[in-house]
Amino acid sequence: MDLTAPVACLGCREKHLKCDGNLTGCARCQSLGLTCRFVPSRRGRKCRPAAPAAVPHDTTSLPTPNSNSNSIPVDPISFSTGPFGQCHTLEYPQHAGSMACDQGLQLISLYYLHFHQAHPFLAPMQVLLESEPPAFLLDIMEFTSLHYLSPQLFQDSSESLGLAVQAAELTIEKVQAFLLLAIVHHGRQQAPDARSYLGQALQGALDLGLHLRETSDAICADAPFQAESLRRTWWEIVVIDVLLAAVQVDGVLQFHMEENPTTPLPGELDQYQASDVISDPNPFPSTLADLEQNALFCGDVEFSPGAYRVEAALMLRNCLRAGQTHVSEERLDILNAANIAWFHRLPPRQRSMLQLNGVQDELMTQAMMLMHCAAIYLHFPRSFLLAFLPVTGQVMCSSPALFVTSTLDPQVHTHRVIEGSVRLSQLAALSTSVVGHTPFFACTLVLSSVIHVAAMFSESLHRSGTSQQQYLALNLGVLKSMGHTWPIAAAATQRVRQAMIEVQNAVPRNANSLLEGFNPSA
Repeated sequence: MDLTAPVACLGCREKHLKCDGNLTGCARCQSLGLTCRFVPSRRGRKCRPAAPAAVPHDTTSLPTPNSNSNSIPVDPISFSTGPFGQCHTLEYPQHAGSMACDQGLQLISLYYLHFHQAHPFLAPMQVLLESEPPAFLLDIMEFTSLHYLSPQLFQDSSESLGLAVQAAELTIEKVQAFLLLAIVHHGRQQAPDARSYLGQALQGALDLGLHLRETSDAICADAPFQAESLRRTWWEIVVIDVLLAAVQVDGVLQFHMEENPTTPLPGELDQYQASDVISDPNPFPSTLADLEQNALFCGDVEFSPGAYRVEAALMLRNCLRAGQTHVSEERLDILNAANIAWFHRLPPRQRSMLQLNGVQDELMTQAMMLMHCAAIYLHFPRSFLLAFLPVTGQVMCSSPALFVTSTLDPQVHTHRVIEGSVRLSQLAALSTSVVGHTPFFACTLVLSSVIHVAAMFSESLHRSGTSQQQYLALNLGVLKSMGHTWPIAAAATQRVRQAMIEVQNAVPRNANSLLEGFNPSA
């Protein structure tokens, strides 16, 4: 009897070999001792992908961490210690093939439920699974999802994951995998690896021509969602490049951006995620030139949150570069005017950062976050807060520019820096839920916290000490909550407390009264 099936496992598919379609493990994979994986396809599978909307908004049905183990056991499905030597790859026991498929879909669904909301560059879940993605991309998505279960209870397999991606041929999925690894490595406090993976994603994107409009236009008619994913991937690389340069102590801009990319900007996320809609999710894509023209004439065109996020990242990029060299007062005034004008140009619908259902818009929150950081980096070198900062390179994952420039009125710049730090804290107060925040949000809260510390002990700012304490306490609380998901947030909590103690010991005795009622070591 012929046991072949109309589907093949990922291993056989990648090798273009015949597969018997046995969901419990095909004969070829079993004979070679390989992990056998199946994903849903347009041609039909025994296990269909569940729509993202059907995913429950809690993790009660997901694997439960075992506090007495270094893995996350799932009965009867276990996490393999095979090719990657870690606990993130699913294996299929002889008696539970369909259940294993369901479990894999749960992890992928968890990725879309939380991480995708902050970094929506992969194709929608159903579109991605039907496109038969490479195994290494699914592995990285599952590895990312495990952070929302318990990042402390599984071993780090990121090195093996990176090697698997590097061995693959250059495709859009390889670029996306490198980009995903860059974000996750930053969240895991592996800064050099994050920069390395981002550099490889950038180079791959340039080699594929993702920065050119014609690249996405070529596939838009036949695969509109894939074309939008391509555009989103490019701009995500640009945004992450700016963020890594801003929030890592040794961060640098890797993309030189000698001329503006022509790739259209991201469209509306709701339309993009509605993958069951046949029409193009971004039928009239706007470009960076359109965004700049609308800004110049203060037009009435309303862009997507993703587009405003890109614009904000480019503003932060300009402010970072201005802080690295001497700039004229005229140039400073121009950047400051552009920063302030950005907020006035925002449509009313985007200013609240809350959707009609009360859910926080993560992309618009990040856009605001980037703009407040831009103000901090632009004005900090011209303020008088440097003298009151702790040893920033030792206590924070982000470092303000240390290139100090004299100015006739440092008080104005100091005010703008403190205002930016307050606005970052207010972003943290929008919602009690932090699970959907990007790991980069934790770093900007560290930046905000250290400025609060400096402001508390600046003699001319004693009157604001009480409010600074409250914002600092808010930042620490959010960092503590985010620390359950991202190690970088957990480490940042203790570092901010150390900054408090350091400055407390350095300032005159009469200033220590500001610490009454606030215990940084608690």
